[in-house]
Amino acid sequence: MISIAIVEDHLVLVEALELLLTSEGDISIAGSADNFSDGQELLQHIKPDVLLLDVGLPDGNGLDLIPIVQAKTPETKIIVLSCLTDENTLIRAIDGGVTGFISKGSSLSKLLSTIRKVAQGEIVLPSSLLFGLLRRYPRDKAVVSMEEQLWERLTPREQEVLAHLAHGKSGEDIANTLHIAPLTVRTHVRNLMSKLGAHSRLEAVAFGLKYGLIEALN
Repeated sequence: MISIAIVEDHLVLVEALELLLTSEGDISIAGSADNFSDGQELLQHIKPDVLLLDVGLPDGNGLDLIPIVQAKTPETKIIVLSCLTDENTLIRAIDGGVTGFISKGSSLSKLLSTIRKVAQGEIVLPSSLLFGLLRRYPRDKAVVSMEEQLWERLTPREQEVLAHLAHGKSGEDIANTLHIAPLTVRTHVRNLMSKLGAHSRLEAVAFGLKYGLIEALN
């Protein structure tokens, strides 16, 4: 059972989400809040598997709740739920360590898919925005040189897997594309995260995007 917390200021949307999500046999609602303060209080008392987090709360930026969640329940996966699919929001979300990003305009089936993938440890970010980030990060030659030395520690297969992760592909999609077992994909991901000093798949992807290392593989 996947437990979900929702911090979203549109009460009608929250009520609809609670009704729809609880109709699924594998999802339960741990709690909800419609503003930053109540969200902060709520997250002090529950440990959801997944947090659906709105950015534009009436009394604060939802992204400011991310470090609070990570400090108390680092195992909680965070999905940013926003109608603003802009690169600045995505950059901050990636830097903050979120696991998923979905527009409020997305279908219910896509939301359910995102929740389930994120709960299983997958990265769910819009590839169209991910690759827009490549143009936004400043490049420092000394830093890039140092990071490229880490990149070179990856095997060609690990580099390939990371590139697919950056395209927003799930572990299952990567396995099908590369004609290898899902367990093998997980092994490659675990190894490349260790070599890059990343603590999550998303951090590994952010690493590659930030330093332009994935760009060369496309």
